[in-house]
Amino acid sequence: MSALLDQIDMPVLLAALPADEGDAASLIGQVGGITGGLRPYLPEHFNALRGFYADAAERRLLVVLRGD
Repeated sequence: MSALLDQIDMPVLLAALPADEGDAASLIGQVGGITGGLRPYLPEHFNALRGFYADAAERRLLVVLRGD
């Protein structure tokens, strides 16, 4: 997962979102507003997710995802 997340180019992804904040939020399935706006929010949280998986991979930890 860490290697796949490293392949995502966040500036390209953000540039592909609609200019309208509401349309962009709808496109990614976001319901309700995001404090501070979608474009600052996404890179911050994406980088945290990428860091989590990179750290887990470095420690050779297994991450289990459960879907209900």
